[in-house]
Amino acid sequence: MSAITDYFTAPSDAAAATALDDGPIDPVQAKGVDPIVSLNRLESVLTGRTYDEITAGLRRGSLVAVNDDGDAYILTVADELRDALAGLDAEGVMAAARAWAIDETVEPSEESVPFLAALAELATGAVHRGDRIYCHMVI
Repeated sequence: MSAITDYFTAPSDAAAATALDDGPIDPVQAKGVDPIVSLNRLESVLTGRTYDEITAGLRRGSLVAVNDDGDAYILTVADELRDALAGLDAEGVMAAARAWAIDETVEPSEESVPFLAALAELATGAVHRGDRIYCHMVI
C-alpha cells in the first residue's frame, strides 16, 4: 500500500502543522510520491546538483508534526526545489517529467506531467507569497 501524499503551502512550520488535524487547504494530491527520495531526485533533475549534494541540505523531508497514532506526518519540502519548480513553464514541466521518470527508473506515467504541472503552479504561488511547501503524508 502506497502512502497518500498531499503537497501544500504554508507561511511557517507552525502553520503547516495545523494541517495534521485539519487537512491541508488546496493540496496537490499524489499517491506514493515520496517527499524525500522522489522529490530529492526531482530536485537533482531540475538543478543539476547531485543527489548526495541535495540530501546534505536542510529542509528535505524534515519532520514538522506527527499525529498520535504515528500514521500521519507533516514534512518539509526544500526551498530550492520550490524555487526550481516555480521557474518552470509548460515545456519545462514536460522535460522535467521525462528526466524525472528516467531518474526514478520507471516508465513515464500519464500522471507525472499533471502532477508536476500542479506542483509547479503550487510552487509559483508559494514563491509569490513567501510561503514554503510541505507534505501531508498518511501511511
